Amino acid sequence: MKWIIRIGVIMFAVFCGIKAVPEEKVSSGDITSTSIRYVALGDSIAYGYGLSDRKEQSYVELIRKNLETKYDSVFVTNFGENGMQSGELLDILTNPERKEYKKYRATIKHADFVTISIGSNDLLHLIQLDLNMEEMIKRDAHKFDEACVQFAKTFPKIIREIRAVNPDVKIYADNIYNPAKGIDAFSQVYSAADAYINRMNRGFYPSDEYVLVDIKKCFDGEKESMVNLSFKGREIDPHPSEKGHKKIAQMVIKAMER
Repeated sequence: MKWIIRIGVIMFAVFCGIKAVPEEKVSSGDITSTSIRYVALGDSIAYGYGLSDRKEQSYVELIRKNLETKYDSVFVTNFGENGMQSGELLDILTNPERKEYKKYRATIKHADFVTISIGSNDLLHLIQLDLNMEEMIKRDAHKFDEACVQFAKTFPKIIREIRAVNPDVKIYADNIYNPAKGIDAFSQVYSAADAYINRMNRGFYPSDEYVLVDIKKCFDGEKESMVNLSFKGREIDPHPSEKGHKKIAQMVIKAMER
């Protein structure tokens, strides 16, 4: 008799609108469906080099702030590293002997989207500031040619390796801008470098595997410079200014909303 009473109570509760606790949708790592995981890969642009407060002003952090207005939980990992070239990034993703290998792959595996800033250093490390820019590029043309050829081979491998780790992740890659655009004092640098920058950018091949964020076109279209171009001893600082990082963040966010 008691079991009949218990069944009756349960049925009464159901009809009175008492509901069982719904099953919570979770993503990797037992995170709620109102969370998002963002991984930034690349060089010093992703790192935020040259900013007075990179943890507030870098495009990675600006994207984080935007995501925090839309999601309950936002998890960001910034792997940006000063001086990184495309070949090194590919090696980290594919070489188990690298100490970063497991961390990179494990983080990417659970990411919802990835941004990539890579390629600038493939050219930049070839520049010698104690020489005339035009003469240097003419003299070392074969080195710049080879850098463009290699990048066109390396970048697709980076994209496909990320896809192999996480087939569902969304990837946004920004191309290479000319830091001397619009700065009269660096007009020689601009004209000498632009042809190779355009060649490098052809390495960002058309594909459904990732979304291209055309920073080159955007920065070229701005009336004022988006970089803090300067010479520091025997080094050149071509990194985006705070305004430049804001523009990159805006473009990535716009691409994400399409």
